[in-house]
Amino acid sequence: MNRKMLMNMAVSGFILSVATGCSGMGKMADAPSHAAGKPALAAQSAEQARTALTAGKVSKAVGLAEAAVAASPREAGYRTLLGQAYLNDGRFASATAALTEAVELGATDSNTILSLTLSQIAQGKNAEAVALLTQHRDTVPTSDIGLALALAGDNEGAIYVLTEAARAEGADARTRQNLALAYALSGRWVQARMLASQDLSPAKLEARMAEWSKLAEQPNAQIRVASLIGTKAQQDAGMPVRLALRNFSDTQMAAAEPAEPAEQLASADPAPVAAYAPPPPVVLADAGNAIRSVELPMPERGADGVVPVTELPQPKAAGEVILADAAPYRAAQKQALELATVLIPKAMGFDAKKPNGWAVQLGAYDSLGIAKEKWGSLKKRNAELASFPASSHAATVKGRTFYRLTVNGLATRADATSLCNQLKAEGQTCFIRAMGGGESIQWASKASPVRLASR
Repeated sequence: MNRKMLMNMAVSGFILSVATGCSGMGKMADAPSHAAGKPALAAQSAEQARTALTAGKVSKAVGLAEAAVAASPREAGYRTLLGQAYLNDGRFASATAALTEAVELGATDSNTILSLTLSQIAQGKNAEAVALLTQHRDTVPTSDIGLALALAGDNEGAIYVLTEAARAEGADARTRQNLALAYALSGRWVQARMLASQDLSPAKLEARMAEWSKLAEQPNAQIRVASLIGTKAQQDAGMPVRLALRNFSDTQMAAAEPAEPAEQLASADPAPVAAYAPPPPVVLADAGNAIRSVELPMPERGADGVVPVTELPQPKAAGEVILADAAPYRAAQKQALELATVLIPKAMGFDAKKPNGWAVQLGAYDSLGIAKEKWGSLKKRNAELASFPASSHAATVKGRTFYRLTVNGLATRADATSLCNQLKAEGQTCFIRAMGGGESIQWASKASPVRLASR
């Protein structure tokens, strides 16, 4: 699979980030190193390595990333960059070593974790990969966790995670495609095709199914991961020993630093201890003076020994009550009653197989999946819309195919106009159209039951 094919697939954000060498650690890697070494040389080598990765010159990127790590061996961002360069080069053992050390140094961003997960899966270390994902489940996007679980062989876990993510509000096409791939890897091709078709044209769907079929039939984990990220698996003896993190402990790096002249250190130090003025001592307040007794006056009693009751002030008389005009509320109540008792019951009888009557069109979109997503968000914002049946059908305009989203089942033009006017008053764009009966409904949503508030 070449890089262009990979970009066209766009299965998952983390696969694309790994394939193009975007570590997500750019800011950390670009920052000057505070550890021992040669930070300027390291930063220059890292920048050149990223440029080489973007250009597809993976072998060159590996050499430059190794130079960056050698120049600043305790910088987590450079080890992440090196690990992703190894991963793009199909050197999974080296990638695992470099990325594990990056995590040890504090790199726990999602791309570092996912790159390490892929490297472990390629080496057959599925249990370690799943444990890593579980440990960092709050950092890694749910859609990426699901797909990684599928690659690790946990198909049921992957489908469960991705199904929940696909049902969540704001779920996008990427999440659905990851779920479709999880179905494919588990052998459920009917579900995979149905789900993938929501966001793909027929031509693109067939190409996607062919790629997934090759991926599912591949038993070798290294070849499977390599094909997924657009590279070839290589024989790998591991990362060079000279770059191993154990060679650069904090103590060793401190001993390797050249000592600066005493005069320079003195000039950078704070004022001498002799000139240091200690803070004034804390003086605690005298508890005997702080606590005082307060004598409360005793109530006076009458001649009979009874304490007189103090008269309470009487409340002022209420002012004039001004009643609000109930006409607007009565009009709104009448409108809601008409909607619930007249328009919606008629709409409930809409037959998607034989569309007729009038409809209110809410929009036209590039794919059926987008139209369905739009309906989901619109009916959540407007409870009235959820009470009507909705559908989508394809229409070709000037050679371009659109998917119309309509609210259906309105008996007359006046009913459709009334509903559209209400939607426009709430800021929703719409217009009315007659359903001729020849529309090929490709998706339909039933109306929700109407519930009237008790009075």
